[in-house]
Amino acid sequence: MNTATKIHLSKLETELIKNKEWILTKRSIIDKVFQLFGAMHETYKQVLENEKTLPPEFYKEKGGKISKGENYLELPYVILDYPALFSKENVFAIRTMFWWGNFFSISLHISGKNFQIKTDFYSLLTYLEEKKFFVCVNENEWQHDFIPSNYISVAELDEQKRKEIFKRNFFKISKKIDLNKWDEAPEFLKKTFLEIMEFLKISRPGGEKDLSPAFPKAESGL
Repeated sequence: MNTATKIHLSKLETELIKNKEWILTKRSIIDKVFQLFGAMHETYKQVLENEKTLPPEFYKEKGGKISKGENYLELPYVILDYPALFSKENVFAIRTMFWWGNFFSISLHISGKNFQIKTDFYSLLTYLEEKKFFVCVNENEWQHDFIPSNYISVAELDEQKRKEIFKRNFFKISKKIDLNKWDEAPEFLKKTFLEIMEFLKISRPGGEKDLSPAFPKAESGL
């Protein structure tokens, strides 16, 4: 028997394949996310120019990469990495993400063989708790969902989780905002970006040229 005769569409699927508007609307939304992230890149860039918190290589015109895909956990997404330096050994990135059906998020991701958390790690967590950040507790550093196995509010970390995070060679913090708050997203993203900048400053007092022992020394850019 021809297996094609066994493949049927649901009522909803049948309606959707006849409806051109929904796919055109999806494309329009993704285009608007790109426009939004382009504007956020300019906002972030201005913040960096004013702050001068990071090493000189972060201020070159290498950052601001916006990319998209169709299948992060089977859903479309758009990502802005800025500032961002990636190498085979190290990662330093502030990642802004739109995830269809879920949220906007902004995260700081640092990892690599040169990554060592400073001895004042617990005081840094105090700052993150005050600002209501979530911290990654997953062993896989490339997951972005806010399920409890991946991100936990810093306020909810028990002693065991704190020790586990301290020992890892990567560190990720993040915040999110629901998609139904689209109009509030730009201000939320800018505010959180500024909080991440403040976190970097208190993590590397003195303004040394390198990222300090607390962070990986990134070797190449996007």
